[in-house]
Amino acid sequence: MDVREAVAMAEDLLAEHGLAGWTVVVDRARTRAGVCREDRRQIGLSGPLTALHAPEEVRDTVLHEIAHALVGTRHGHDDVWRATARRLGCTGARTTSAPRPAGRWRGVCPAGHAVTRHRRPARPVACGACGSGFSLEHLLTWSLDGREVPPTGMGERYRADLRALLADPPAAPGRAGAPAPPLQPVGTAVRLLGTGR
Repeated sequence: MDVREAVAMAEDLLAEHGLAGWTVVVDRARTRAGVCREDRRQIGLSGPLTALHAPEEVRDTVLHEIAHALVGTRHGHDDVWRATARRLGCTGARTTSAPRPAGRWRGVCPAGHAVTRHRRPARPVACGACGSGFSLEHLLTWSLDGREVPPTGMGERYRADLRALLADPPAAPGRAGAPAPPLQPVGTAVRLLGTGR
């Protein structure tokens, strides 16, 4: 959808739902379609994602954020928010299934599975499709815009973590006395294995 048309539609929907004094801004976010900034009385739309999405998907995003504005962001995506979102005509879904642009960083495991990131990975990452725990055998190698980036180009924290892993590889998951796996970057999908709290 054209971003200017999306902003006009969002402004109309804000007025329709009684949110006078609220504004619409466009940002460069690539991992979320919209945001409600209650403290600024502002609805934000991702320019890159809006340009990829169909008008009905953009409308759903705007209504999603208007629901946050009406009930307050403290509700998150709870039942109060969901009921309001659906009353407005929104699907009430937490996220959109519409397309997202691929990240400039591409990680590939030895088996050929690939993931993308928008930012340079701060720490070594193993392929999630190849196993449930961290394994050096499934370590991703990274490229930026199609050009391979060696570990020396990945940042000091990444290099330090990789040196530590190579010096003392993690034990098999679930083995008694096994060291804790390294911390993963925010947003990394993990599976917790074990019992109890």
